[in-house]
Amino acid sequence: MKTLLGLLLMACLASAAEHGDAMWVYRTEPLQADGPERSELFAFCEQRHITDLFWSVHFERKGRAQGIARAPELHVFIKAASAHGLKIHALTGDPSHVLAQNHDRVIERVDASVEFNHASPEDERLAGIHFDIEPHGLPQWKTATLQEKSALLTRFVEVNVEACERLRSRAPHMQYGADITFWFDKTNSEGEATYPVTFKGVTKDATKHLLDVADNVGIMSYRNTAVGKNGIISLVTRTIDYADTAKGKAYVGVKMAEIGPPMEGFFSQTEAAMQEALKPVRQGFAGHRGYAGIAYFMYGAYREMPAK
Repeated sequence: MKTLLGLLLMACLASAAEHGDAMWVYRTEPLQADGPERSELFAFCEQRHITDLFWSVHFERKGRAQGIARAPELHVFIKAASAHGLKIHALTGDPSHVLAQNHDRVIERVDASVEFNHASPEDERLAGIHFDIEPHGLPQWKTATLQEKSALLTRFVEVNVEACERLRSRAPHMQYGADITFWFDKTNSEGEATYPVTFKGVTKDATKHLLDVADNVGIMSYRNTAVGKNGIISLVTRTIDYADTAKGKAYVGVKMAEIGPPMEGFFSQTEAAMQEALKPVRQGFAGHRGYAGIAYFMYGAYREMPAK
């Protein structure tokens, strides 16, 4: 007999079958081992039509280059995940990677991910790499001027484009993704970019630059309501409209982790209430080419949400 939650999820996630949703996953090492935790993850994703996992991967120094830590275990996990219809994207990144002196570290992680795939049969390969490089996480962001913030976002665009081009040149079938915040494409009262980024002679916001080259972006559009002036839809519409005409697609990020103020997420609500609240997002963007689906932040918190 189907549970009430199961029936509700089937109704709420009907449009997810077309797009597939994504989820950030941290503390991944316990989940990689064959056992009940891994089985629970696979069942969890299948029930909610989550098809793509942004999977936290650790890198370590191996001689003169970086490599993926515990690579054999990750190979085995990906093979099992592939059998359950899941695509695994290596999730990595740090705010300091935006600084020019650290861009080489990002390229090394791209190379390590490519080498991991080159050493793997097809069903043990990463689907892509997903960078979470947040310039606003740097200590200097808090006191930076608008011009200084634009300069940091310019470095952000530069490192992502360099990494994306490196991936395309070495492994064109791997997807390149990056996390952004909803306000990267914020405009002022005159309709101009609040944080303009000039890259290769073109000036626009960082979000548009990324969507021009990346396969996907994850929008950190963290709110606990979809509609209204400060709801999720109002925060992401400009991004998805641009994605409709760009290369990349945009995942709409929602948060259930108990991090930040209550208005940023669903951590105090039930899963049923969250899915009901997200209906206008799915329905409103279902016809948009640039809409990739919902991305959940994050598995540990989502798994602990009360059903109803």
